[in-house]
Amino acid sequence: MNNYSFFHSSEWSQVLSDTYYYKPKYFCLFRNGELSAVVPAMVIKSKLTGSRIVSLPFSDVCEPLFSSIDDLENVKEFIFNYCDNNELRYMEFRTSELKFPFETENFRTDLRHFLDIAADENKLYKLLSENSRRNIKSAGKDGLTIKELNSFEAVKIFYRLQCFTRRKHGLPPQPESFFTNIYKYIISKGKGDILIAYLNNIPVAALMFFRIGTKVLYKFGASSDSNLPKGANHLLMWEAIKKYSSLGYKEFDFGRTETNHEGLRRFKLGFGADERIIYTTRYDIANKTFVSAGTKTTGIHNKIFKHTPLLLLKFIGNTIYKHMG
Repeated sequence: MNNYSFFHSSEWSQVLSDTYYYKPKYFCLFRNGELSAVVPAMVIKSKLTGSRIVSLPFSDVCEPLFSSIDDLENVKEFIFNYCDNNELRYMEFRTSELKFPFETENFRTDLRHFLDIAADENKLYKLLSENSRRNIKSAGKDGLTIKELNSFEAVKIFYRLQCFTRRKHGLPPQPESFFTNIYKYIISKGKGDILIAYLNNIPVAALMFFRIGTKVLYKFGASSDSNLPKGANHLLMWEAIKKYSSLGYKEFDFGRTETNHEGLRRFKLGFGADERIIYTTRYDIANKTFVSAGTKTTGIHNKIFKHTPLLLLKFIGNTIYKHMG
C-alpha cells in the first residue's frame, strides 16, 4: 500500500471532523487478522446538498488502499449497502489512475503534479523551466526574504492572505477555524510548515505544506492583493523544494489543479513535475447509477464574490463550506 497520502492521516481527519462536524467512517477489510483494504470516508449530513459519504471532503485525492481487486470490490459493495441502509444519497470517490475500478464515463477529471526530489539541488534546478528560473531570480532581486514560521501567529498571517487570494478568485475563504485546527493538529505537531515571503518586513505571500512518511504535500497558497513582486510564489516553491530535498524527502506533491486553470498548471509544470489525472466518481445509491460530479469553484458566483466585502465573504464561507465537502 504505497499510494498513501497525507489525506489518509488521522491528523487530517481530525481537522475535518472538528471544523465541519463530519462523522468519520473508515471501511476496512481484515484477512487472517491483518488489514487487507481500507477506504477512508466521512458522512456529510446536509439538507442543502444532500446527505452522502465522501472519500474524503476537501481532499485532493484519497486512494482506497487495498491488497487485491477482490478485496476492494468487497469493500465497495459493503459501502453501497451502508449508504442504502442509512438513507445516504450517494458516495463520492477521489482517486488517481486506479479509478476505483468503475466502468463509467461519469467522472470529473482534474490534474495532479509530482516531483521526485530525491536528487541534489543542481539536478533539481536543471528541471526548472526558463520562465521559472527568471521568476525566481526576479523575486530575489526585488529583495524578498523567505521565513519558515510554524507558530499560531503565522497561521493568522496565512489566513489573512488567504482571504485576499480567495476573493481574487471569486470564492469565499474557508472558516478561520479550519486553519486554526490545521495548526492544532498538524503544524503544532511538527507535521506541516508555513513558508512566508516578506517584502520590507511585510508578508506578501505564503505557502502551506504537510508531511507524511517520505512525502510532502503542497496544500495551500496565499498572497496579498497588492505589492506582490513578480516571482514571489516561484521563489517560495523553489525554497520549499530545496528544503524538503535536503531533509531526505522523496516525493513532492503539488496537489490538485482543475483542468481549466491553465496558469496554475503551467506554474507546477515549470518545476519539472510529472502530470497525472485525478478522477472524481459519484455513485447514486437509490438509482444504482453513476452521476456527474462537477466542479463547485467556477460559475457566475465568481464575478459576484470578487466584489464582495471580505467580512461578508467570511460569513458566507463559515455558512456554506460545511455543506460542500
